[in-house]
Amino acid sequence: MAFGPIMTIPNKNHTIILAPFEREDSLEFINPGMQQMGVTKYLSRRSAPVTDDEYEWYESIRKAKDNVIWGVWLEHNKTRELVGVTELMEIRYSHVNQATSGIQISKPEYWGMGIASLAHRARTWYAFEQMGLHRVKSAVIHGNIASRKALEKVGYTSVYTERNDMFVDGQLRHTDCLELLNPAETFWAQWWGSDTPGEEAAKARERTVETLQWCEKHLRT
Repeated sequence: MAFGPIMTIPNKNHTIILAPFEREDSLEFINPGMQQMGVTKYLSRRSAPVTDDEYEWYESIRKAKDNVIWGVWLEHNKTRELVGVTELMEIRYSHVNQATSGIQISKPEYWGMGIASLAHRARTWYAFEQMGLHRVKSAVIHGNIASRKALEKVGYTSVYTERNDMFVDGQLRHTDCLELLNPAETFWAQWWGSDTPGEEAAKARERTVETLQWCEKHLRT
């Protein structure tokens, strides 16, 4: 699977493009990016990657059989800059089809611009409309409020909390584990079976439906 196809998301001030990237492009993630503690502290790592590490990572994801990954490109004034990466990993097709999502905006100067939220929309559309997944899982470390809100906007809801899962900034932090469910009737019915979804799940479904409708109108493929 490796790289996902190009998806373009227009926005008021800039355009977000999810697209493949080359090995040399991946150095944008680490210089300075992931060599900054402010970026790496929520990524479950204690070391700063260097060029050889990034090239090794690139080769591993390029050959991956159970991942779909995109570079997150920011296009503005006819120039394009690689600012992050998003993916669907650990893809499993079985009695239920599911994957785990992740995103990293590696350049802090682009945080708070809504880039992750737009990438979540496109990735959600691809997961459900193109891959036929029942569920997408994700996780957020406590304290990363913006990331949690961005996921909730497209319909992720909390399933459980891993207590004391990480040590960040001198404190033990919990991790919230979330899920996003395919709102299409067939997938929804298969997932819940004889159980009745709660109010929170119903509201999350509405947000996901709105996300997919937005993508059908705005997303360019």
